[in-house]
Amino acid sequence: MNALEVAVGRPGAWPRIPETELVQAVRHDPPHWAGQTLLAWDLGAFREAEPFAIEKYWSGQQSINVFEVVGTQHPDYQGMAWAEFLERGKRMRQNLALQDSNPGYYLDDAVKLPTMYYVAMDGSGWYVAGDGNHRTCIARFMFHRMGRTMLHGVNVESYRTDRHALEIFRALREAIARKGLSLLVEPFREKLSREDTGGWMRETYKTGILLRDLAKGTEEILTPAEAERRLDGIKRESGLRRWWRRIAG
Repeated sequence: MNALEVAVGRPGAWPRIPETELVQAVRHDPPHWAGQTLLAWDLGAFREAEPFAIEKYWSGQQSINVFEVVGTQHPDYQGMAWAEFLERGKRMRQNLALQDSNPGYYLDDAVKLPTMYYVAMDGSGWYVAGDGNHRTCIARFMFHRMGRTMLHGVNVESYRTDRHALEIFRALREAIARKGLSLLVEPFREKLSREDTGGWMRETYKTGILLRDLAKGTEEILTPAEAERRLDGIKRESGLRRWWRRIAG
């Protein structure tokens, strides 16, 4: 049993896809990565981290290394091996037939239609974020045979976040809740710059933490460093109170 049969789980069973040249080649000699699974895009983690983005980039005519695609937002394909997806993808039969009749589509520089859309955060690898799941899978197997890497004319959206600011925000929120303080923390972000022309855009931001004092009715914007010092103060105050209770008791 070869790597492809292991990934699919049914040796020699390929009933749903046409016998194209690409399919036959993959059957005969599957790539070493054929059994790797598509990761799931963590939408909850993205929503939590996105307010702390220090840079957002978008392009409607980008080139990406197709082997840096590591997962998908589509729940039906998350956890599938690439080889399994090649066999069982819902629209794989149609897409393989189109690849066999027009392989140049995958090699062309023109913007891909229908759109192929990818998203990434903090160098985590690309995730398919819309149309393009089946074509991405086909491109990986096709390009592996050809010794190619770059898929052109795709849409991308990528984010760089201030992970330290996010960690301080989480810790400060937890400390406030644990102490029962009448404080509320929210992410704060201010746009610093925007560059764009037709087909691309890059924005940069300054991140911080908005601290609201519900008792006093005041608010202040803290830098991550200031928020960390405020967190240290809450921790020290809590430690002093515990110490005082021990000696006073």
